[in-house]
Amino acid sequence: MPSKYSFFQRLKDELPYLKPAQARIARFIIKDPRLVISITIKELSRHTNTAPSTVVDFCKKLNFRGFRDLKIELAQELEMVESMKFNLNKVSKISKNLLEVIQENLQFSLPQLLPETIEKACDHILNSKTIDIMAYGFDGVAGHDLFIKMKTLGFQVNFFDNPFLQSLSAYQMGPDSTAIVISSSHSSSDLLDSMKYARETGAKIISMAPPDSKILERSDVKLPLFPKTKILPEGGILTRYIQLLAVDTLFLELIQMGKDKFKKSYSNFEYIINYKRRGDEGVV
Repeated sequence: MPSKYSFFQRLKDELPYLKPAQARIARFIIKDPRLVISITIKELSRHTNTAPSTVVDFCKKLNFRGFRDLKIELAQELEMVESMKFNLNKVSKISKNLLEVIQENLQFSLPQLLPETIEKACDHILNSKTIDIMAYGFDGVAGHDLFIKMKTLGFQVNFFDNPFLQSLSAYQMGPDSTAIVISSSHSSSDLLDSMKYARETGAKIISMAPPDSKILERSDVKLPLFPKTKILPEGGILTRYIQLLAVDTLFLELIQMGKDKFKKSYSNFEYIINYKRRGDEGVV
């Protein structure tokens, strides 16, 4: 029977690794889950141009005993299916009370960042020679913000929003390196690949990701972040506020734990900023 993961979380996790025939079944379920609940295994096979045995194998891959068990859980999660669809009325309602919704979601998510976990993450960072920040798409906003902040403290830090370059960089990490993964997705094949490469070099992994995600599961330090409300199917709005506050929390704790180490680095940062400002004013 199903694990602690919801049906659609597991489906999204497994989709990049499914065989073509199984992937057709997965996409058909995502496209029309209500129809799947009402049809037989033979009918699903016909709709997806697969064999009934392929449907059975697909169900077992998701840890169901058979198609009947899959349909039972699918029926229980139709509300989640609806939440994945673009709802203009919902967007309009939230846009009129955005500040209130942001505050509500911050109060829901940020308490999950336990002080001892933040401290553990900072300890790994402080004991690392190099840092790789891994984030793509909407999550890249928080990734870039953290990159700049860590540069001001003098860290040797890498950040690429290109999956190929990130994987290449991950291969060059080592036991004295730490990867910081920021994701609003339960599963990203590109991120999971980069994490795998970093792990193989002996690097530590810190993740800011949804609870019960493969990304968080495969990390040494787990910082669970997930909004209570989803405005758009792919996120990118409320998640950004939550991630940026989490980045600031991590950054401030780093300064507190390494204040003696960072005093000179921050002085250098201020010197460069002041020099540039003088240059802008025409004073050399």
